[in-house]
Amino acid sequence: MSDVKDILGLSRDPDGKAKAAPRAKKVQMKKPEGMSREVFALLQQEAEAGRATVPLAPTVRDDGLLKEKRSRMVGWEWQSFNNGGRADGLRLSHWKKNNDKSTEYTFARFNKTVKVLSYTDDEYARHLVHPAWNKAESDQLFELCRRFDLRWPVIHDRFVSATPKPMEQLKERYYGICNQLLAARAEAGEAEAAGHPLLKYKFDPRQERERKAEFERLYHRSAQEVRDEVQRLEQAKALEAKLKLQKKLAKPGGRASGLAALRASLSAQGFGGGDDLAVNGLPSLAGLLDEPKKHRSQKLWLRSKDFSAKRPASEKLYAAFEQRMTELNVPLRPFPTERSVMLYNQCRAHVVLLTELEAKLKKLEYDRSLLEARKQQAISGMAATPVGGGVGGGGGGGGGAGHKRARPDGGHHGGGSHKRSHH
Repeated sequence: MSDVKDILGLSRDPDGKAKAAPRAKKVQMKKPEGMSREVFALLQQEAEAGRATVPLAPTVRDDGLLKEKRSRMVGWEWQSFNNGGRADGLRLSHWKKNNDKSTEYTFARFNKTVKVLSYTDDEYARHLVHPAWNKAESDQLFELCRRFDLRWPVIHDRFVSATPKPMEQLKERYYGICNQLLAARAEAGEAEAAGHPLLKYKFDPRQERERKAEFERLYHRSAQEVRDEVQRLEQAKALEAKLKLQKKLAKPGGRASGLAALRASLSAQGFGGGDDLAVNGLPSLAGLLDEPKKHRSQKLWLRSKDFSAKRPASEKLYAAFEQRMTELNVPLRPFPTERSVMLYNQCRAHVVLLTELEAKLKKLEYDRSLLEARKQQAISGMAATPVGGGVGGGGGGGGGAGHKRARPDGGHHGGGSHKRSHH
């Protein structure tokens, strides 16, 4: 019996009672922070089953591949610099990285200046003399243009003269000197002066004054004037779009040109007399009677290429079109003389038009029959409904409406009672 207790794991008591062996406590694993519950449950199951699990603690490689890169700190220092955009040699200072050893100002490359022409005393005496300007005023004007980069409001404000000169006069004098100076240098054989853009530029002071006056007028517009102008612009755009559409339709191959050619052709043959035709909705009307286009890519070609291949726009009408061509005994390929090509193309275009007109006529007749049937149905429904039916009995009920129409002098009692009941 003791052997059985030992096998079952029961302890031996002096009283002879067997006690169960205490169970081993399960080691509770704590879920690491940041790990999802699903992953932790899988790891816990593998640990309970005794299988090797993924390590929960990160490992560090010793082969040197994952070494942390240490960036070298860059310091800053207060340095002076030279500004290439200044001509006075002023030196200023700013903060720069200590690994930047350049002494030039970085943003000096954005300092773009206007290249103003200069002249000598001899050139001024020979080419640039003006009765309203002396040399001192001309020199002052060019110095201000060079200093302020052709900013004309500033130049006009700084210009000093015995007689006040408007801005347009200053511009006219500057561009006039440039034009005359470049023309004289180009005649002397200077290639740079011959290709200068100011050589062909002519300043118009009258146009400049009109431009400024127009800007002043636009600036002083009222709100109502602005709305009226916007409305006129919209109307102009709509009119322009309409004109473009009309030109597109009127050009060769368009729907309007095809309709005009068709009317002219039928009128010349004595059909229609030039009256309006109900062909505006036909799909094959555009370019129907146009002449065949010449083969411009070839100098020589066979005249048989000029035969038309026009067909109805709808494939459903192909059979009717071929049947019409057969009924009219039109040959498939006549002998390609100039006259036979012209007549064949006209005949084919007219047959295309005839086929589409017949299809359109059948559709209109079908629509008409449907409308007639609806009309008859409505009339029969109205006839089945009793008309009149007054409230009173006898003649008053049956002839109320009739008595009302045939009552020139008051009528009888039935009509009067019907009138009173109506009101």
